[in-house]
Amino acid sequence: MDEALLLASRLAIGAIGTGGTVLIAAAAARSAVAYVPASAGAVILLDNTVSAWLSNDLPTWQVALVTAPWFICFPLFAATFPDGRFRPRWSIALIVVAAAGIVADAATGFGIREAPWWGAAASLALAAAGACMVIRYRRSATTLERERLRWILLGLLLTVAGFALIQLLDGEIGGPGPLGVAKANLAGTPLVLGLVIAAAAPRLWNVDVVLRGALLVLSASWMLVGVYAATGWVAVALGASPIVAARWGALTCAILAYPVVRGAMRTASWLVFRDRLSPAGAVARLGLILNRDAPGSVSDRVIQVAKEATGSEHVALTDSPVDAGPAAAEQGPAPGPSREPGRGTEEFPIVFRGERIGTLIVAPRPGESELTVRDRAVVEALARHAAPALDGARAFLVATHAQTALVSAREEERRMLRRELHDDLGPALSGLALSAAAIAHRAARIDTDLAEAAHELQDDIQGSLARAREISHGLRPAVLDDRGLVAAIRERVGSLTGFELRAGELGELPAAVDLAALRIVQEAVTNVRRHASATYCVVVIERDGSDLRIGITDDGVGMPRAPRAGLGVRSIRERAAELGGEAHYDHLSGGGTRLSVRLPLPTSRGAAV
Repeated sequence: MDEALLLASRLAIGAIGTGGTVLIAAAAARSAVAYVPASAGAVILLDNTVSAWLSNDLPTWQVALVTAPWFICFPLFAATFPDGRFRPRWSIALIVVAAAGIVADAATGFGIREAPWWGAAASLALAAAGACMVIRYRRSATTLERERLRWILLGLLLTVAGFALIQLLDGEIGGPGPLGVAKANLAGTPLVLGLVIAAAAPRLWNVDVVLRGALLVLSASWMLVGVYAATGWVAVALGASPIVAARWGALTCAILAYPVVRGAMRTASWLVFRDRLSPAGAVARLGLILNRDAPGSVSDRVIQVAKEATGSEHVALTDSPVDAGPAAAEQGPAPGPSREPGRGTEEFPIVFRGERIGTLIVAPRPGESELTVRDRAVVEALARHAAPALDGARAFLVATHAQTALVSAREEERRMLRRELHDDLGPALSGLALSAAAIAHRAARIDTDLAEAAHELQDDIQGSLARAREISHGLRPAVLDDRGLVAAIRERVGSLTGFELRAGELGELPAAVDLAALRIVQEAVTNVRRHASATYCVVVIERDGSDLRIGITDDGVGMPRAPRAGLGVRSIRERAAELGGEAHYDHLSGGGTRLSVRLPLPTSRGAAV
């Protein structure tokens, strides 16, 4: 059985070595890998294959001659893979030291390797080579290079863990019988396999997921092994038998298994992905934020979560084309993400019910040339789950604009009707009343019945005139059209003690805007007078570009930190919102409250979702 396992391990290493050499040569031929690291990698694979078939009975010098190229080529590979440049610069010294060590060992008849510190020195050299790859990883300019190096680091991690496990269980690596050699061969397999995948097919699998899984399993298992060993040692030190100590160790591991695994999961995720969110975490984060935000802020929140999840500093969300409607629906779902040539920026279409309603544009993180597989998965999940929210926000915006247009049209119609009633129908009815009075006066000499009928007609006309005036005044405050917004405010609330009005040049305002401004100021000043116990109230009205801004400040007791919106506060916010504006209260540091209102004028109603 041991011989069969040894043969299987040798065949596996031979297959990886010969096949991997061909694949690395092909990668070098198409310039995917530079010739220096490709040559070093091929030597490592072939040397590893030959070493696996060596017999334990061979003299030390023969084993040394076969394994010597590995100790030189692996640091060379680590320092130059994949572009052939030595990074960091001190890696050249590492290669020189490794070569000098091999030469010194050969000069002394290969006696140095028999020294007790030889294993520690070899491990230190291996760790230095790993440090070279870590530094190169941190300084690599492209995402593909980092993915290649992650495969090698993954293989190195698994190989070191395998050798450590063999050392812990057997007390030595590679001996003395066939089973020990087979274990050593299998433990070294991940490193050479990672080397082949890194050079030939770095995107064969998602290396981040594999690396995270390896870190999770290794860290959790070694931590639990340490807990078991420490608990058993303490129990034995306290006088317990080995069986009882083993039971206490198992119980302690069972109790700590969940927190240890959870901690290992967090640690592994942080080491591989840092603080970036997973696809599920990004979607959950987006849902949590959208649940407590206004519909109009969906685009900003999608961009915010995309930045948090990918670590990118440049994320944008563009609207769909103007003609993307029925035509887009007929074409079906939009294609997958597209990449902008030369920059690594990728576009992710946001499709809802067959219509492309936007595009999420994401740039790579600083120091990387393109998005990783996980980044794409995160952004695709966000685009998929943000689509209904963006469609709802678009529908909300359309409804808001429709409501604003309806309110504006209603108030303009009312202003026109008031003018018609006041300027046209009123004088006409007044003229008819005078004519009826003249008829009644003349008829009094001829026919009393006719005169009485004329008087009744005059009374009816005057009643209609009074009714027309009532309707006219009910449609809109007459002072708004006759004298303007500032005069209307002074007439309604200007007589209150401590009231001050400051207004700039407002010009002609839309009917809906000046009426809403008047009602808001009236309601706000009334609230100050009733509830604030203020000594003064200042109202500032100014035209700011395409907005009418209103500020109402008092020195009263202020509003509670968590006020319960009453009818007055709700009315102010609703009047502003129905015109596409906003109103919010601020607590002043010196006491009092400031109400800030923004009412958009017709030229500012085209804001995008």
